[in-house]
Amino acid sequence: MIYAPNHALDTKLLATSRELVREALALLRNSDHLVSGLRLRDELGRRDLPPSEGQPSGRNVRPSRSQQVDS
Repeated sequence: MIYAPNHALDTKLLATSRELVREALALLRNSDHLVSGLRLRDELGRRDLPPSEGQPSGRNVRPSRSQQVDS
């Protein structure tokens, strides 16, 4: 948070910041129709991939027994 040395200016900055946050949240709430199609496309695309290709590289993949190192 930014504080101004002048109380009146600080109050004005706070009010402006609150208004910007309100506007940003309203835009976010009203943007669902813009991204819902993209979400559906991504979800359907993930279903078509084989399980190994749907995972990020190197994550959540357990090595096979032949790849494990005996300790």
